[in-house]
Amino acid sequence: MSQPRPKTFMKTRWLDIARGLQSQPTAPLMGAHPTRHIERFVKRRKGLTLTKDASGNLLVRFQPKSLEAAPPLVMVAHLDHPGWFIKAAKDKDVELEFRGGVLAEHVRPGRKITFFTEGSSAPTGSGRIVEVGESSSRLTAGRARVTDGVAKPEGFAMWDLPEFSIRSGSIVSRVCDDLLGAAAALSVLDEIRALRGVAVPVWALFTRAEEIGFVGTLAAINEGYLPKESSILSLECSKVLPAAPQGDGVIVRVGDASSIFDPPLTQSLREAATELRAKDATFKFQRKLMDGGSCEATAFCAMGYRASGLALPLANYHNMGVDRQGAPTIGPESVKASDFMSEVRLLIELCTSADIRQTAAGAGALWRKAAKEASSRLAKN
Repeated sequence: MSQPRPKTFMKTRWLDIARGLQSQPTAPLMGAHPTRHIERFVKRRKGLTLTKDASGNLLVRFQPKSLEAAPPLVMVAHLDHPGWFIKAAKDKDVELEFRGGVLAEHVRPGRKITFFTEGSSAPTGSGRIVEVGESSSRLTAGRARVTDGVAKPEGFAMWDLPEFSIRSGSIVSRVCDDLLGAAAALSVLDEIRALRGVAVPVWALFTRAEEIGFVGTLAAINEGYLPKESSILSLECSKVLPAAPQGDGVIVRVGDASSIFDPPLTQSLREAATELRAKDATFKFQRKLMDGGSCEATAFCAMGYRASGLALPLANYHNMGVDRQGAPTIGPESVKASDFMSEVRLLIELCTSADIRQTAAGAGALWRKAAKEASSRLAKN
């Protein structure tokens, strides 16, 4: 059973969920604010439960009693984004460590940053970069000068960019990757609580420190946090590519820069998207290999899980953009709002799809039958 065509108020609610989450400051190993936001979100909604593992990852479950024994569909998104860690601060001078993948050529002295702590989502101050350090062309360190307020040691800093806005049909923010993926998961959980015909338990795993090597995901795998029978979907914002443009819908992600994902699960995504498009011509999707980076589905596949992914084409990946003269600079990330809506709609469709559990064995049986029929047919001609 599929959901009806989304109404305006549903789309507005999904954008409100995105706004609330994307307004939370975050950086690798500094995810207290989005974590607390999700905890509050779940507490206000019946039918959802939340647990936290020993590594600080969050697991939100929608599991009706009628589906207690069924393997879950697990949406995975991370709560961090490349950013600065404040190593030391004395008077107005700040020593910084950069965590995450950003090319040093994009950062010039004078670039504005905003300081935070994990205690409050309100900024403690602002400053400007005065020096950067790099290794193999990647940004690794820096020094800054406080221009207003204070920078507190053990705090963090983000680029001085807008929290969230809608411009010309795009969601524009200092961080889309991957708080917008997490917002999609929250939007789905918010909707399916009131739906009939949900075919599988639906969980969402929100991980820590993805930007410095899938650290939260690997810890969750090591701790056996998810059942091996799970169907896992990585929800990412992936660098826009010429063959995967913005505005053409959510991307059924065949693989990333490191691996190809589980073929039967990816096929289930494509079939559900095709069915949704047949019912509503306004729905758009793409099926692409997004090899501009790697995502958590690769880690799950490598460790024996069935995993695939959905992606939103992302402009200014990791805030790396160009200015009007074409020179590298720092800018806000952006995703087309229509692509975000299509992702939420497809995920809801999957939650009500009986064939999401298509397995490699089942697909193999179909191909073996076809192979026998082909041999028989060719033997007669």
